[in-house]
Amino acid sequence: MAEAVAPERPSPTPSDRPGHTPRTGAVALGVGAAVALAVVLWLVTSEGEIRYDINGDSYPGALTAYGASIGRLAGTVAAALTFGALGYAVFRTKPQDGGELGLRGYVTQLHARRYAAVWAVVSAPMILLAASDSAGQDLVATYRVGGLFALVSASEAAKGWIVSLICAVIVIIAMRNCLTWVAHLWILLPAGIGLLATVVTANEAQGPKHDYSTAALITIALAGALWLGGLWSSVRLPERPEKRWTAPAFATLVLANGAVLAVVYAPGSDLWVTWYGWLYIATAVLIAAAALAQYLRARAPAAGLLTASIGTALAASLLTPPPFLRKRFTVGEVFMGYDLPDPPNALRLATLWRFDLNFVLIVAAFAVGYLLLVRRTTSWPWYRTACFLFGCFALLVLTSSGVSTYSKAMFSVHMVSHMLMTSLVPVFLLLGAPITLLRDTLTGAPKRWLELFLESKSFVVLMRPAVQLLMFALMLYGLYFTPLFDRIGRYHWGHLGINLALLFTGFLFYWRVFQIDPVPKELPFIGRIGMLLAMMPISMVFALIVMTMDGLVGSRLYYYLDLSWMTDLQRDQFVGGVAAWAVDEAAIALVTLGLVLHWAWQNRGEDSEPELL
Repeated sequence: MAEAVAPERPSPTPSDRPGHTPRTGAVALGVGAAVALAVVLWLVTSEGEIRYDINGDSYPGALTAYGASIGRLAGTVAAALTFGALGYAVFRTKPQDGGELGLRGYVTQLHARRYAAVWAVVSAPMILLAASDSAGQDLVATYRVGGLFALVSASEAAKGWIVSLICAVIVIIAMRNCLTWVAHLWILLPAGIGLLATVVTANEAQGPKHDYSTAALITIALAGALWLGGLWSSVRLPERPEKRWTAPAFATLVLANGAVLAVVYAPGSDLWVTWYGWLYIATAVLIAAAALAQYLRARAPAAGLLTASIGTALAASLLTPPPFLRKRFTVGEVFMGYDLPDPPNALRLATLWRFDLNFVLIVAAFAVGYLLLVRRTTSWPWYRTACFLFGCFALLVLTSSGVSTYSKAMFSVHMVSHMLMTSLVPVFLLLGAPITLLRDTLTGAPKRWLELFLESKSFVVLMRPAVQLLMFALMLYGLYFTPLFDRIGRYHWGHLGINLALLFTGFLFYWRVFQIDPVPKELPFIGRIGMLLAMMPISMVFALIVMTMDGLVGSRLYYYLDLSWMTDLQRDQFVGGVAAWAVDEAAIALVTLGLVLHWAWQNRGEDSEPELL
């Protein structure tokens, strides 16, 4: 990869010099950061040992209590700025004709590299500080007895900071060696994972209803980081004013998901009679004020207010949510966020909905975006719209209905969901030809982004049949025959990540098989059928191993749940293997049949040749 050298462009004018920060902007940002730090220090000082005693933990000492809190604030802000600045460089600056970042994008990337360096430096000591804080153990005393490794191994928060550190280093190295727009689009992935790693291991992503709270936290973190990083970047790199709709859009997204957290963790009078609730209210007020300031073109004050809101939000997360103090958790609430007292049946699978808020947003964005693009066309086939909308509906059902609710407790239901997520959903989404619709209707910068991606080397690699078959194999053998599924399957964020990976894998595979949308190099019909036939033994062998193996996949999770109506885990696994084989083979067989018929009609020159494929 090429060494990152600034693109040659004309020197900017003094009023538009990259890196120039107006004095008012520096003051506003400094005040916001100072307020955030002051709120965190106030809470740590005023609560003292109380916030540890109330959970039955020992006080880890002032070094850990203050260090972990300050470090978490600094690491969170640095990670958010890194992700947000990268998003700004990718989506708010114009790439060059050759696909490299333009001058403004490159300068913003330099800022992101500095933020990422701070992020990495803070993450390293936070591994030990977070472990010490969550265990209530003095860090120095633990070091003297040689117990640091055991301390870190037992702490979910520490593991989150390990992931955060790894992602920060990857981001730094990648930005140091990459110049293209597409490369920075991919760099957003480790930046987002590193940002979320410490969020999903926080107190508010655990306990009763944590399936809702985790989803809300993920949306808040990503949307808030894009908002904050964009504001800071626009202050440091003055350009045309932001579009007025961005502030209300980000604020609505963040506040709506914040309301979900308030309902879950500060219900009723807890919102106004506890410090936890008041910190939530203060955070909401600061976010609303930031949105108003940005709407009025006061970007620097808006960035300062938004930075201050991170301090109040983080201070709230240092406290134990009031409902946690009033009840004992059940095993189901700890691992899934809810209880399942009854076995599944057709009625419960159809009616026991727990909406996955992240996928609700994804489905809504897919459906609304598709329909808006269809309105721009003059003659778009109705059956393509119907197929795409059915794919959206199927995605919502698999992630929010009783199928999703029971999939977290039963391997058999999980495998049905797994196979449908890689076959049914992507098949119908792709029959809607979404990429073709995007290519035909987009204009300006979005159209250029799509062209850059479709012409990129990474897209060519992803479209290779061998790569796609390898991805499918990894999603089966790499997930279920290693400790990975047992490790992440007990968390809502783990299921979210699995579903996204399954959808991505299936979408790429059937994109290449159907070739309705543009591909780097078209395969002949025999090659596409060969891909489908090559998939069949991969799923067949996997299913046979699952059905005949002595051990249990995800054994610790299912043993811990200990559902009264789940008396034979081995039989449930056998059923899961049968279901995986049946669903996947049926889907592949149907798609193969469709391709063969389409091929036959083409060769015969029939006028009634189907247009769906």
